[in-house]
Amino acid sequence: MRNRAVVIGQIKKLALGAVAVVLLTGSAIAATYEWTFNSGNLSPGVGSGIMSYAGASAGLTTFGTTGGGVPNIGGNAANFMHVPAFTSAANGYNLEFVSTGPNGGGSYVNNYTIIFDILVPSPWPMNYIVPFFNTDPGNGNDADFYLYGDGEIGIGGGGYSAPGVMAPDTWYRVAFVNSGTSLSYYVNGTSVKTRSATLDGQFALYSNLDAGHDLRLFNEPTGLYTHELYLNSVAFIDYAMTGGELSALGGPSAMGILVPEPSTMSLVLLGLVGVGAMRFRGKSSRL
Repeated sequence: MRNRAVVIGQIKKLALGAVAVVLLTGSAIAATYEWTFNSGNLSPGVGSGIMSYAGASAGLTTFGTTGGGVPNIGGNAANFMHVPAFTSAANGYNLEFVSTGPNGGGSYVNNYTIIFDILVPSPWPMNYIVPFFNTDPGNGNDADFYLYGDGEIGIGGGGYSAPGVMAPDTWYRVAFVNSGTSLSYYVNGTSVKTRSATLDGQFALYSNLDAGHDLRLFNEPTGLYTHELYLNSVAFIDYAMTGGELSALGGPSAMGILVPEPSTMSLVLLGLVGVGAMRFRGKSSRL
């Protein structure tokens, strides 16, 4: 199990952050998912989401605890999943958000936040090195959010942060927020880039009305632009979190992103929406 020797103040901060995630305005309630790898596998720590291996990834993935060659997070030991530099487009990790239906006024998931507590070891080549995710779960076209070797994050013309928002061998909390018409990137709770998006466009996700997986993590189709990394936690909320909420969550924590332990927080989740028919949508062209 993950080392829980963390001060009470940190626990309260995380708990308050979790409350901010799930208590939304109006009648909408966000479905919340998190994977913390405490059990050395892909089982969820929060919510009913499914993470599964794509291709031969199971044989290439390992789990461990920080210390020694991998630095602790904030002085605390943390569990992690080690992701290799994939060379086959068939590999990666599939996510399925079984409690998430279409939102944001479109036919797909247009409002969401995905958060990574992540360390990317050196050396970094000067090109695209980490494809955080691909909204095409079949990985049939370019990924949709990258880390570049100069430390900038983003995608497409005009869609990158300034260089240097990330550095090698350092734990960060990276968040990607889609509000339907705009995208925002955050590092350790600080906004580093905002750009426009299109409803039901490139950055929209399949929902539980579409059969199959909804997102592919850490791969892109060429097999050229990947890099090994350590992932402490990944969380997904089908709600566009605000800057204030992400600031409250702050930087990476050995305990995870949303809650210290699922049993200590009464999370309010979306009621299950029936899983619908076949997947028909074609993705728009990459930027």
